[in-house]
Amino acid sequence: MNNSKEEEYKIGKFFIENGIINEAQLKEALELQKDNKERLLGEILVTMGVLSKEDLIMALEMYMMMTDSDDIGIDEWLDQDEIDMVLKKLDTPKSKSS
Repeated sequence: MNNSKEEEYKIGKFFIENGIINEAQLKEALELQKDNKERLLGEILVTMGVLSKEDLIMALEMYMMMTDSDDIGIDEWLDQDEIDMVLKKLDTPKSKSS
């Protein structure tokens, strides 16, 4: 699993660009992550109260759909129902707009 700092930064940048979090929230989350390197950015944002789990799941779905990335470590701390919900939504055809 490639869950590098670069990947966390890309997700954080994506969240900012899409109005999900702001620059200060990302900076604070990345600071906290320095002390807990095994924790994921999304998990930290939920713990901080910046995002609810539902908001995070929706943001991650959006990220995965827009980047075609499906390896962002969501399975490491979400429960199985939440993972299934994300995967089910990702399996639905993406060509709704055509």
